[in-house]
Amino acid sequence: MCTKSLKSAAWLLFALSTFSAILPTIARAQATIGAGDGKNTVSVDFYKVPPGRQDEWLALYKKYHYPIMQYQKAHGQVISETVYTRAIHQLSPSWDFAIVIVAPPADKRPKPEYSRSQLIRKLFPDIDDYVKGEKARWTLTLEHWDESWTEVDIDNHPSLYEPY
Repeated sequence: MCTKSLKSAAWLLFALSTFSAILPTIARAQATIGAGDGKNTVSVDFYKVPPGRQDEWLALYKKYHYPIMQYQKAHGQVISETVYTRAIHQLSPSWDFAIVIVAPPADKRPKPEYSRSQLIRKLFPDIDDYVKGEKARWTLTLEHWDESWTEVDIDNHPSLYEPY
């Protein structure tokens, strides 16, 4: 009898742990069911850098990453890129820069002329300098995370669960 109870308890524990592991994935999938179809994509990249080093990080970003974004903008891969910083002090989440990138829907973007590595080599013929600069920027990056946002059409389709 004890063995049967142990097996049942083990099965229940397995089922609960599996369900709790996949539930957040299911919930996220429901939250965007078709909401972004045919719409511009919005990516937000957050960066936290050491206190007092924000200008140094920003100079490295401008020199080694901004030209890539400008090229993509000029060639229709990106509509806009805007760098933000906080207007007031906040404790959480802690970030120094938020970079908002708006791009056309994936099916409406022109095919890129170059792969990412080809583009970097085209824009930065001195690849050693580029690598050194990017290493310096990422060394200054204490934390980094990306988010992808989908617009909610609150007037015509105010639901996150009903498919479009």
